[in-house]
Amino acid sequence: MDQGRLSPATARRQLLTLPGFIALSGLLAAMLAARPEVMDPDFWWHLRNGRTLLATNALIHINPYAFMGSGRHWVMQEWLSEAWMAAVAAATGRLGVVIVYELITLGLLLLIWLRARELGPAHGLTLGVGIIVAGLVAYPILGPRSQMESYLLTALVLLVVERQLRRGGHVAWLLPPVFLIWSNLHSGFILGLIFLVAILSAEGLCALVGCRSETARRRIGQLALATGCSLAACLINPNGPAIIAYPFETQFNSAQQALIQEWHSPDFHVGVLVPLLAFILSLAVLLVRYRSLSLRDGLILALSLFLTLQSVRNSVFLVAAGAPVWINLAERFRQDLARRWHPHLRRRQPPLAVLVELVELAFLLAVLAVQVDAGGSPQLASPAYIGTFPVCAARWLQAAPAQLRIFNQYGDGGFLAYTLPQDKVFIFGDAALMGEPLLERYASIIDLSPQWLAHLDSSPSQVVVFERGTAFPDALQRTTEWTLVYQDRRVEAFERTTLLSTLRLPPNATADSWRQKGVPACATEAEPLR
Repeated sequence: MDQGRLSPATARRQLLTLPGFIALSGLLAAMLAARPEVMDPDFWWHLRNGRTLLATNALIHINPYAFMGSGRHWVMQEWLSEAWMAAVAAATGRLGVVIVYELITLGLLLLIWLRARELGPAHGLTLGVGIIVAGLVAYPILGPRSQMESYLLTALVLLVVERQLRRGGHVAWLLPPVFLIWSNLHSGFILGLIFLVAILSAEGLCALVGCRSETARRRIGQLALATGCSLAACLINPNGPAIIAYPFETQFNSAQQALIQEWHSPDFHVGVLVPLLAFILSLAVLLVRYRSLSLRDGLILALSLFLTLQSVRNSVFLVAAGAPVWINLAERFRQDLARRWHPHLRRRQPPLAVLVELVELAFLLAVLAVQVDAGGSPQLASPAYIGTFPVCAARWLQAAPAQLRIFNQYGDGGFLAYTLPQDKVFIFGDAALMGEPLLERYASIIDLSPQWLAHLDSSPSQVVVFERGTAFPDALQRTTEWTLVYQDRRVEAFERTTLLSTLRLPPNATADSWRQKGVPACATEAEPLR
């Protein structure tokens, strides 16, 4: 029997021990790291995309939201994810989408747990602590967002590969259908392919120098064939071969890297990223102490660490790749301590195994209840959303003339695209669609470059909606070209002084008439300025 492989009966007996209960408790407790509330600004335009897909039964091929990218071809690389989100939201509201992402988070942690067990037997305490560590490290990124599907499927691919190379059989043939679905869910599939190529390169090198048995070589060959079929499966996509190039356009977009905070390198001075730094350092210490790492695991860790240091949003890939290795090495450290401090300690089986199962189930239900209650599906007018997204400003703008065009904050573009008619916003969250020139122009305006006002005035924007208290709206207040007309707790809005001459208002309508509409829904938070 391969190291780390347990029969189903043995695995069940282990789960009914106190260490097994600790391990499962750690798995469930780690779910508390998932953010149940919607914090991702792109969530909203993805949801609107899905509604359009379900209503028309067709992909959106032309950018419908940003007037600056009007007519530009759109590679909808997340169409399947957007479709299921919209279908679930239509049936259950946003609460259903939140619950599905909670289950995806649980699946991610479970796959990490299973791969850790595949690498070798581990005490329940080590497994429980390791999974909690994984949850803490991934906490800043976890939540209702389409990237979660890529994190989950990355962990699944790594588990399938581990089992194929350790046990053989036909498990590798799960990979082509996984990549068929993944390439239609999210562009992160390209990372899964890169991991497969890296693993095959490492195993091929080991086989070439005679470090693999004939049985192992057959397993490697089967994995290589399954990888080739997986690549072919990725091309079964409405976008065709273009889907392969899209992730690279996003990953190496320098303007996006500079502009979007989530694409920045991790700043370890930020308290929420301290667990990530501790994880990297502790993993390095364990690797140096035990000098036990396969070439394939070393390559995967190096790749995921590189991606993490490039962009903090990639840290979950490091968790998926590195947490099982961390658990495996931490178990060796625990065994060293046990031999040194408790040489005569014996593992005892607790009685009442059924009671243990019931407690585990109750704990799972309690965790899910806490998560749903914490995030739930609050109304858009709730304080949680009003403080995060331009909810009140969007209500105000819904009454505006159809031709009004808005210069908006990048992160707010998704919510405005969700709530307002088409072709309203200057920019939104698909950076590849927006293109580097537009991202650079946007950055030059909000960073108050020497030509910032000229760049803004030369755009078709008629109203500016931006977070208050920042340098850009403060500078607008000192100009004569723009006038402050609205503010709420979160944003301020400015209109061109020549706005009335460019608007086609209905008969007997004035600018003040539409400005005052939409305010009652957020009456305690916002009001137009007169």
